Amino acid sequence: WQCGLSVMYADFNSDDSDYMLLLKGVNANASMFRLAPEAAYTFRNNHAVGVRFQYTNAGGMVDTATADLLGNFNMTLENLNASSRSLSASIFQRTYVGLDNQGRVGIFWDYVLGVTRSRSQFYTGDSSSNYSLKKKIHLGFAPGIVYFPMNNVSIQACISLAGLSYNMTKVYSDGQFSGVRHAWKAYSNLSILDLNFGITVHL
Repeated sequence: WQCGLSVMYADFNSDDSDYMLLLKGVNANASMFRLAPEAAYTFRNNHAVGVRFQYTNAGGMVDTATADLLGNFNMTLENLNASSRSLSASIFQRTYVGLDNQGRVGIFWDYVLGVTRSRSQFYTGDSSSNYSLKKKIHLGFAPGIVYFPMNNVSIQACISLAGLSYNMTKVYSDGQFSGVRHAWKAYSNLSILDLNFGITVHL
């Protein structure tokens, strides 16, 4: 058996910055926190199956920014706010491959099947009663690297590299249901926001 915990925290601040010749005078900040406990059973050498729960909290604010499209179009953005909280549960199958003779360093990859429920808001001003609720079923692939500083303790880093998901989003305006969207999505990318670091105890 093995029990582990993965954590990710990212913080972003911008003060009077310019981006890609399109956004000027950007004053913004954003942060994201992710916590994911997991447990797995090793059913044979270098192969394990387990369950993972994940909580994610993200938020951001744009105080001021100016969008300039080649000098032909200008738009000023002020006091934009966004927030999102989500809970997910998933099962995964993990395969390890050792990289040294002592078995201290290796790579692994996870095949993940999970369900996520999230609540998001995007608004201007101090508060809003508009929000969206999303349910997602996803299948993903997440490779990583692992190091064993002790025989029964490992530390690892992994990233969600590719996946396929079905999304159902319900939109609420002034607290009342106003619409629903259904969408299938596929992705394959490298993003620092999908990077997780964790520690695992092998029993």
